[in-house]
Amino acid sequence: MTRRPANPFDVVARVLVERLQGCAPSEELRALVRSPGIAWERVLGQASAQFVLPAFAAALRDLDLIGSLDEGLAGFLLAVHAANLERNDELRHELGRAVGVLNRAGIEPVLLKGAIRLADCLYPDDGWRMLRDLDLLVPEASLADATRAFEEAGYAPCGLHDEVRRPGGACQIDLHTALFGGSRQAPLLQAAQVLDGSRPLALGDGRIRLPAVEHQLMHLIGHGQIRHCGHAVGRVGLRDRLEAAALVRWGRESIDWQAVRARFAAAGYRRPLLSFQLALEDGGWCAVPVGGRVDPVTALQQRRIALQAHVAALDYIGSRVGWWAAELRSQILERDGGERRAIKNLKRMISERGAVRTMARAFLDRRQHVLHVLPHLSWFGAL
Repeated sequence: MTRRPANPFDVVARVLVERLQGCAPSEELRALVRSPGIAWERVLGQASAQFVLPAFAAALRDLDLIGSLDEGLAGFLLAVHAANLERNDELRHELGRAVGVLNRAGIEPVLLKGAIRLADCLYPDDGWRMLRDLDLLVPEASLADATRAFEEAGYAPCGLHDEVRRPGGACQIDLHTALFGGSRQAPLLQAAQVLDGSRPLALGDGRIRLPAVEHQLMHLIGHGQIRHCGHAVGRVGLRDRLEAAALVRWGRESIDWQAVRARFAAAGYRRPLLSFQLALEDGGWCAVPVGGRVDPVTALQQRRIALQAHVAALDYIGSRVGWWAAELRSQILERDGGERRAIKNLKRMISERGAVRTMARAFLDRRQHVLHVLPHLSWFGAL
């Protein structure tokens, strides 16, 4: 009887989970990695699509399993990790420059999301976490001073909101005064609470602040499951699972799960939190106290998340639909000059010569595959 090949999601998850538990792999994992039935190109594709390829490479190396791979494959993985380590070194330098600008204006920014990993040493080395930009939280009363300080330092606006970039800089700097964009999500975690609960830390010659681990976890779950519609489409990505489990296992502070549950329940998001916790339990990422009975709807969502994780087509659709839904919702909620930005941009799009005809042709020509049509929804929030 032909043995069923290992699912790519399970291979990536198993390696990351065992590295979270320590540096000694189980015999089952050793046998799995050496198995000739693994389609490594699909495994690497899964890890890359879920933004954990450098972490996957580092975990295999730390578990002393990299030598069990084909020489070319092992060399590729080590090169990926090394490249991400070099990239993060550049981002740390970029962060140091930005912090210096803010410090001179009397502002100590709170690092958010991936930027935290450049300063808190959560992972075994700095090559684990992939970053695109740097998110900094500043008090709302200080936003104008922060923007002015960046302008005087030569930074230029580069986005729709309060994003700036230095000429020749490695990435853009995103300034935030709130944790979430939607008014309904705001009660989940207030900026003032994060600012008050943060701790100071030196970064080179500058001063930054790091959020409490509990607040980091709440922002991680809220951002992925609510802001980017992960719960709605039934998706808990590997990067979010890894980061949450690392905060639980390797974080400097213990997490008061009862307080976290109370905050999510009060904001009307009990099920997104519970589904995320169950996803962490699946596969043994970390032990989390679920607290109370799992209702049938959440149990169904748990199975839905597991199914999507193991079916490549469903995972692809879920990730794309979630992204576009979040972008469209952001356009609808935000205002530009007193008018809903999505409506204002839609009017501008319609007024452009040939725009409606082009969009209609896109729908007709590509109606056989909904994923080809989804990008054109962004026209409702065109820049």
